[in-house]
Amino acid sequence: MGLPARRLAFEELREWLRATIAQARRPLLGSGIPNLDGMLGGGFPRGALATLEGTAGRWAIVARLLAQATRRGLAAVVDGGELYPPDLAAAGVLLERLIVVSAAAPLAVARAADVLLRSRACTVVALTAPPLQSMLWVRLAGLAYKCGTLLLVVTEHPPPQLVIVAGLRLRCERVGPGYDMRVDARHESVRIACSR
Repeated sequence: MGLPARRLAFEELREWLRATIAQARRPLLGSGIPNLDGMLGGGFPRGALATLEGTAGRWAIVARLLAQATRRGLAAVVDGGELYPPDLAAAGVLLERLIVVSAAAPLAVARAADVLLRSRACTVVALTAPPLQSMLWVRLAGLAYKCGTLLLVVTEHPPPQLVIVAGLRLRCERVGPGYDMRVDARHESVRIACSR
């Protein structure tokens, strides 16, 4: 490896370290689920694109995050028809501080998320993962980072285009016959008791 290649590699490493340190200094948003927040080192990082993957409990975590976010300010959901406001209210979400944008088509979801992120008004923007091209996921992840907003994407099976840009991936699975679930992240796992 020649000197110019080493300098380039060193500069790339320096930029990566600066970004990592900047991300580490960003405040965290607690989910209100102590086991999960402990596993995440205090909560979800603001300015990240995080995925909630799997078959059970994803929207329960979203509801808890929205409840925490609406206690302090505004939050938003881009809804494709999955949202049931009485359940959100029962989870503690202050509905008067929740922006709900109805969008089902993939580009409409991406546009709505783009506008919400650019507004910098919301602590959390949650949506169900639409099938988008890689460049749109990269754009949304960049906007989330730039604006300091947690972009929370809910999906059963994440597409590769989304996996590439996700800063945090959580896998949610039901455990046993009840409502308990297990959440896996960063090779760690916690069990969460859920009530209906």
